[in-house]
Amino acid sequence: MLSVSFPRLGLLVMGLLLLLPSDRSVAAEKLKLVTEVWPPMSYEQNGIPQGFGVELVNLLQARLGQQEKIDVLPWARAYSIASSSANVLLFATSIGDERESLFDFIGPIATSKIALYARADDPITINHLAEVKTAGLVGVYRESAGAQLLALSGVNNLLVASFPQQSAKQLLFSRVRFWCQADLAVKHLLEEIGAKEADVQQVYVVSEIKLYLAFSKGTAAELVLSWQAELEKMKNSGEFSRLYQHWFGDLPPPLEHQIFWHKNT
Repeated sequence: MLSVSFPRLGLLVMGLLLLLPSDRSVAAEKLKLVTEVWPPMSYEQNGIPQGFGVELVNLLQARLGQQEKIDVLPWARAYSIASSSANVLLFATSIGDERESLFDFIGPIATSKIALYARADDPITINHLAEVKTAGLVGVYRESAGAQLLALSGVNNLLVASFPQQSAKQLLFSRVRFWCQADLAVKHLLEEIGAKEADVQQVYVVSEIKLYLAFSKGTAAELVLSWQAELEKMKNSGEFSRLYQHWFGDLPPPLEHQIFWHKNT
């Protein structure tokens, strides 16, 4: 996978845009926008898409003259659509071995820790991930980065749900001993099911990840570059940082500029 980072990214974007055909129909081509139910990154409230990622994507598409509806779907369905069709923007996602041949990525738009959580009253201590294999079931949701990371590490004692809220409930009702979730979403997911952060404890960090906007394979490079150029402008102007702090408080926003082009297989 070819990656490009600041400070040379801006010059590369300008150069590639100049080399590509001048026909603006490519840049104006509409993207299908899909995301998952994963507050506070993306969710629906009274049928209206909300969240940091939703607000960011809407700001970026407005800058590019697009006003497409964002579909908030179960992750497995959103991923299936984006991995099988051109001109689809999927957000927010980490980069993995399977995904790097299917998508072009721009960002990062957020950073997060994927961690294992236990009930607050559970005395367990986890020092190594291998200990989880014999300690009890782990609640994950289908096709999530956490589920994939655990499986790659040989942790197969997984109870797979369709939505992250289901896994949170399974933990609180002791149907699983661990809940695998990104720390950015824990507080909001618990609030959605009538619980609070004090009800759980983080017992092990599986991985620290960066999250990106992912463009499906077959999407024109010019279109990807136009979105990256606008994201770069938002970061440089301070608009991105203000939006990030609105949703994530004092967590530091990722201000680097990166493009990862899909691998040819």
